[in-house]
Amino acid sequence: MRRYLVGLLATVGVLTLLLVASGAALIFSGPFSAKSLPRSMVLSLDLRNVPPEATSSGLLSGSLFRNSRDLVDTVQILWQAADDPRVVGLFVEIGDDQAGLARVQELRQAIANFRGKGKFTVGFAEQLGGSGGHLGDYYLASSLEQIWLQPSGGFAVTGIAVETPFMKDGLDKLGIKVEGGKRYEYKSAPDSFLETGYTGPARENLQQLLDSLFGQFVTDVARDRRLEAAQVRRLVDSAPFDSERAREEGLVDRIGYRGDALEDVWQRAGTVRDLVSLSDYAGDETRPKPHGDVIALVRVNGPIVSGSSGDGGLLDDDIMANAEDVVDALDRAARAKDVRAIVLRIDSPGGTYPAADAIADAVGRARSAGKPVIASMGDVAASGGYLAAVRADVIVAQPTTITASIGVFTIWPVASELLSSLGVKVDRVSVGTNAGMYSTFQPPTAAQRAVVARELDGVYREFTRQVGEARKIDGPKLDAAARGRVFSGIDAKRAGLVDELGGLQLALSIAKAKAGIDETRQVEIHRYPDEQDRWHRLVDRLFRLAGVSAGPTVRAPREVREALARLGIVARPGNVRLPPLPPLWR
Repeated sequence: MRRYLVGLLATVGVLTLLLVASGAALIFSGPFSAKSLPRSMVLSLDLRNVPPEATSSGLLSGSLFRNSRDLVDTVQILWQAADDPRVVGLFVEIGDDQAGLARVQELRQAIANFRGKGKFTVGFAEQLGGSGGHLGDYYLASSLEQIWLQPSGGFAVTGIAVETPFMKDGLDKLGIKVEGGKRYEYKSAPDSFLETGYTGPARENLQQLLDSLFGQFVTDVARDRRLEAAQVRRLVDSAPFDSERAREEGLVDRIGYRGDALEDVWQRAGTVRDLVSLSDYAGDETRPKPHGDVIALVRVNGPIVSGSSGDGGLLDDDIMANAEDVVDALDRAARAKDVRAIVLRIDSPGGTYPAADAIADAVGRARSAGKPVIASMGDVAASGGYLAAVRADVIVAQPTTITASIGVFTIWPVASELLSSLGVKVDRVSVGTNAGMYSTFQPPTAAQRAVVARELDGVYREFTRQVGEARKIDGPKLDAAARGRVFSGIDAKRAGLVDELGGLQLALSIAKAKAGIDETRQVEIHRYPDEQDRWHRLVDRLFRLAGVSAGPTVRAPREVREALARLGIVARPGNVRLPPLPPLWR
């Protein structure tokens, strides 16, 4: 009876919470929130936090109420605003120096299109390059026609720095050993636990990646600011310095405060004095919207795992790309009669091999059903994220996308020495020679380590086979593109792993061409799954929360397991993913 009452009260509580959340969503996103817009306006875009690749359906994240727009929404609205005669200009607030460079390039391309329509763009920043380890904010600002910098701010764009903690010695002192292996020398994901510093191949590969990313930054900034590339490098090497010197060197145009920048906006806008936020503009039903043939947009966002998103908690963010959900979305888009082509948008460092392989298989089935599939890569589409894209008709990546990492690893901690030092003994009863071989309490035998090595060899062999067949590369060229190497998008194209360099708009244009849609015709983008499915997932989580678990289990808390999974500590071979490389991606 007690269990029944607890379940009943929990159900009533979560249903009440759902009702309140639904009402709030209606207020924030429904007809009550719409505003009448002026006949002429300046669009205001706050990029002090660059939009994420995809928003969350977590209850407290805000995105359920449509206040938070993802990168695809933002870019699409900017492209639509460029064709809207009511919009005369764009005012941008800048300040996210940690933004992924591929997302920045996506926004730069939308801004370039906006400027190409003869409309002005003005940006304001309190400071530039505040963290001193990345350059996303200034890279974005340099695409604007006019840059205002606050007098007290300064220019601190000093380059790109990546720091990686190596924990092997510390774990050894605790009595924790990390078992496992990798294929091959450039697969650096497990090195934080297996090495005491960057290995030679890992350092060489990471330096090559940073040189490529920084080289693109220098080239683009030099072109946009009408400076010599050597001068841009010299200025970055001499930073940080004050705002006045940044103006004198041609890195920014004007020194002043936000009010001064807005006065500049009004002078450019003439009689127009209305500043309209992106959210208000997006809610306007009279703005130009595309109508025509349908292209499906399917997302792979976050580490790729097996299972469904329904397993998440009530307040969880959607930080995982659940293979079951992605496969279902691809299958539904392939069956939909109105869908002419599919764009698979990927922003993922990888995940487990079976999960990524399932997505690749669904891509192949969609193509077999007659639907062209174009892969569009975001900040990162590496390892399993690359595998998910490999069977697409065309792979499109931004020049600064972090991709490839064709390799595999597995690691798991063994705490037998730590437990022994604490006087804890773990005994085992098992059936089967290799039962418990991934135990965290007892190390594997030499024979079991050999089994793990064979499994790693098998996954790597299959991974490279799929890449070779799909990309039509083999032998030395395939080996030079694999072994765990990480590439920028521009280097991946040279290696034969990517077809075209560009963003979502290029992917949509290619999808139109592959589907036989005239390039002058508009297309509608339909998301799979659609927005309503986000509410369905929340309902599922609410009812899961209301349920009462029967039977005890002995396992680490879910938060701990997910945190370890993001670092690659999973007790099974077949992890195909990139390690975190802040500030490049987190």
